[in-house]
Amino acid sequence: MNLSGVLVVDKPRGMTSHDVVDYLRRILGTRKIGHAGTLDPGADGVLLACINKATKVAQFLTQYDKEYDAVIKLGVTTDTYDGEGKVLQIKDDLEIGWDQIRDAVSSFAGRIQQVTPLYSAVKYQGKPLYQYARANVKVEPKRREVEIKSLEILDVKMPLVHLRINCSKGTYIRSLASELGEKLGCGAYLFSLRRTRVGPFKVDEALSLESISDIRAAGRIEEILLPIEKIISDLPSVVVEENFADKIQHGLPLKSSSVLSVEGNFDVNQTISVKDKRKRIIAVGRALTTAGNFLDSNYDSRLFEYLRVI
Repeated sequence: MNLSGVLVVDKPRGMTSHDVVDYLRRILGTRKIGHAGTLDPGADGVLLACINKATKVAQFLTQYDKEYDAVIKLGVTTDTYDGEGKVLQIKDDLEIGWDQIRDAVSSFAGRIQQVTPLYSAVKYQGKPLYQYARANVKVEPKRREVEIKSLEILDVKMPLVHLRINCSKGTYIRSLASELGEKLGCGAYLFSLRRTRVGPFKVDEALSLESISDIRAAGRIEEILLPIEKIISDLPSVVVEENFADKIQHGLPLKSSSVLSVEGNFDVNQTISVKDKRKRIIAVGRALTTAGNFLDSNYDSRLFEYLRVI
């Protein structure tokens, strides 16, 4: 069986994202599986697992924004910014009111500069930061800009603050928890984290590993695999003639004479997909001009830069 597509997995707490991939490799009987967007071992929730051909579009799925339910514990700091690390400081006499918490939380909304946790897989001079941290080597990772699109306080039961966070890719909720503690003057760490959404994929539709295993055993795995066309359906696209679709594997430059139609509007540098006449996605890449020029027989410049041929 030639399986291909994306599984929306509800990753359990206690497993790494790589553990989930290994589990799926065993039950699906294929090595070519990857994931789009790592979740820490202590976190659970939506993890997109890409099977076979779908691994070619994993990089585009990581661009989606994310939503989390996070519980932050005030008054305690750790070296990893979560409960897995070494406790650095404890503050018992917390005299923090609702208004203080509300104002501190709201200050993170919008575009912010964020420091990556030292215990993370982000590379610094070719090595992941956690290797430096474990070796007690001090490094100064650069701040990077992320966007906190919305924050909602769901509950406060001191010392726990329960938040719903909608954010851009690359946002570390552990860093946000630590910075919230700094702003309140008491320290804090990420007590628990559940990813409830990745782009359009919500936790309500995610399947546990046990459910996926049962479905596989029943011979119905193809019923739950999302095709490539669905998982990147939000991308604008161009439809090409069948003879060009056959040649695309060789990287033949796309000419307007091979374009049958344009679906959606797009501008220069926007990511778009290329489809055959049966509307199957055969490539993803970057538009080098606006949508209108793809249908203009007089346009002589390059139209499209390949990023992935499917």
